[in-house]
Amino acid sequence: MTQRSLMVGLIAALALLCLAPPVVAQDTVRIATGVDPVYAQWWVAEEKGFFKKYNLKADIKQFTGGPELSDAVMAGETDFASSGTATLMPRIARGNLAVIATISTSPNAFKMAVRTPINSFADLRGKKVGSVGGSTTDYLWALAAKKYGVPENELQIISIPPPELIPSLDRGDIQAFMVWEPWPSRAVEISGKDKVKLLLSSGDFGYFLSFIAVVNRKFSDAKPDATARVLAAIRDASEFINTNRPEAVQIAAKWSRIKPELAAYNMDIYKYAMSLTDAMRTAAKDEEAWMRSKGRIKADPIDWGKTIDPKFLEKAMTMK
Repeated sequence: MTQRSLMVGLIAALALLCLAPPVVAQDTVRIATGVDPVYAQWWVAEEKGFFKKYNLKADIKQFTGGPELSDAVMAGETDFASSGTATLMPRIARGNLAVIATISTSPNAFKMAVRTPINSFADLRGKKVGSVGGSTTDYLWALAAKKYGVPENELQIISIPPPELIPSLDRGDIQAFMVWEPWPSRAVEISGKDKVKLLLSSGDFGYFLSFIAVVNRKFSDAKPDATARVLAAIRDASEFINTNRPEAVQIAAKWSRIKPELAAYNMDIYKYAMSLTDAMRTAAKDEEAWMRSKGRIKADPIDWGKTIDPKFLEKAMTMK
C-alpha cells in the first residue's frame, strides 16, 4: 500500500468517526414497585430489554405495599412509582409528583376475603376487618359500607400490612380483609375453602381501578426526555404482555414469587394499556373529596390540570 493510499484510508476512517452519532450514557431510573402482578409492565420492561432499548438503566426496588412505595417516590428515594389513585393522593397533594399515565385498569382488582361464617357485608357489623392503612383499601371500605347500608363506624377497621393480612384472617384476629390481588386468593389457598372465601370484588360496589404512574418532579424537570422514554418502555411492555401472555406470566410469577397459575389469574384481572382519561380525573377528584372529609388531606386542593401532565405520554407514543 502506498503512502498516499494509506493517507486516504485514514482520512476516510476519520470522516466516518465524525459522522457517527455520539455515544450517550444511559440514564439511570429508580423505580418503586410492589410485589403483585399489576406491576408486570415494569418487570417485563426490565426482563425483555425495553428499558435498555430506550437507553435506560432501571434500578427496580420492590415494596410490600402501595403506601411504602408511594412514600419512596414522594421523598425522592425513587424517581417513578405506580399505584391506585387513592393511595398516591396524600403524596400528590404535597405537589412534588406528576401523574404521567394510567398504565393499567380493572373493575375487579380488589377482593374481600372473609372467614366462612360471614355471608354478607351486613354480617361484618361490629366485626374487626383488615385494611392496608393509607391505601386505596380504606376508600373501598367506605364505598362498600355506603353501598350495603352499613355505617362506617360499625366496622372496626384495623390497619395491617399486606403480608400480615392472611395470617390475621387465618387466626381469626379479623373476620375479613379487603385488598388487591393476589393476597385474597392466596388467603383462600393457604387457609382452605372451608375456612376462608372471597365474598366481594371492588366492581360489586362501583370502584374502577385506574393504576397510575407518577414521577418525582425533580427527575422529570431535569430529564423530561428520559421520563418519556420510561413510558415508551412501559408501552412496549404492555404490548408484549398482551401478545406474549405465557412468557409474561412467567416473568410476573418470578417477580411476585407466586405460582404461574396464580400470576395468570391475577394478570387476567387487568387491562394493560396506557391512557389519560376524563374518567380517571373524575374518580381521582371524588377520592380527594372523601380524603378531605376524613381529614387525611389538609393541603390546598389539588390542581389536577397541573398535576396530570400529558406531554410525556404524548411524546412516548411517538417513540419507536
